[in-house]
Amino acid sequence: MKIRSLAFVTVVVTALLVQPIAISFADSSTKAKSRIEKESEKSHNSNSHAYAPTRSADSSNSSRGGVTSTPPAKVPDGVGAVTYRAGGSVILNPHVYVIWYGNWEKNSCSAEDKGTSTASILMNLTKHIGDSAWNDINTTYYQIVNGKKQFISSGIDYSGCVVDTGSLGLSLQVPPGLFTGDPTDSRPSVADVVDAQLASGKLKTDSSGVYLVLSATNVQVDGFATNFCGFHDYYSLPAMDIKYALIGDPSLNMVPFGCASQLTVSPNKNPAADAMASVLAHELIEPISDPLFDAWYDQAGFENADKCAFRYGTVTQAADGSFSNMKIGDLFYLIQQNVAANTNECVSSVARR
Repeated sequence: MKIRSLAFVTVVVTALLVQPIAISFADSSTKAKSRIEKESEKSHNSNSHAYAPTRSADSSNSSRGGVTSTPPAKVPDGVGAVTYRAGGSVILNPHVYVIWYGNWEKNSCSAEDKGTSTASILMNLTKHIGDSAWNDINTTYYQIVNGKKQFISSGIDYSGCVVDTGSLGLSLQVPPGLFTGDPTDSRPSVADVVDAQLASGKLKTDSSGVYLVLSATNVQVDGFATNFCGFHDYYSLPAMDIKYALIGDPSLNMVPFGCASQLTVSPNKNPAADAMASVLAHELIEPISDPLFDAWYDQAGFENADKCAFRYGTVTQAADGSFSNMKIGDLFYLIQQNVAANTNECVSSVARR
């Protein structure tokens, strides 16, 4: 497998902030309005794009949970607007592939959409997110070829899934040597997990694909839940670049200042999986609009989803105290907002083009 040199890697970190804050209700309904801030990000000179679980909060701290709601507003995070860089590429007609890695159920790829298992929650999301109004936000992004704008299509095709119980071992690098500082470390990386599935033919080698590696709790991934909650990257094959992302299961790290906004209750009665859902959306949408880190980002290196990390727009609180802000497929989710390229605002949806 040919992977880009990683000796010069600089992590681009976007902190996901989960500090309990006050929730103020606009009326007697269950719509909450307040905000969580996030830490600034490092430079965009990076092979991978990760965001961290360490958090800070605004001055309205209290003990009433970590979900926030903000109306559409000019995005305060990063520096300036997310803008297009000349010559940058997007994925015009994206496909998504899922790799369940570790001790997941063998039937995870065929999990029922309406269940409360992690597989049910995330497979429903992955299969149907392309049809959502939230995903349509990415249709405001484009690439310019021969002077003409080519916009990302509305839709993400679900194209394949595999369960790998740990064929390359249960200790992974992200990417090689990044957190260990040891360039001689021979353990496999997350990219190796993807490449193994492509080499086996179990998943198609697809230049328009985004391969999501979902790591189980028995898989040790360097930096997960301490330095980052998820990341996306790419590596190069002779004929194409392979885009992939890592989303870990935070079940063993469900703590304040961690990777989840809701620690005890959630829309689908599975707080860890519901936390993964928002991270999955974040790490799926970014490599579509900025797959090679040369297309769409702001002056500080923030990509579109980074600008809105842990911002949810208008949220609804259920009787059990859990929050959600959209329905995708058969289930309700709390999914972070994304930046619309034509307004530079954090929004939960846009009108379909």
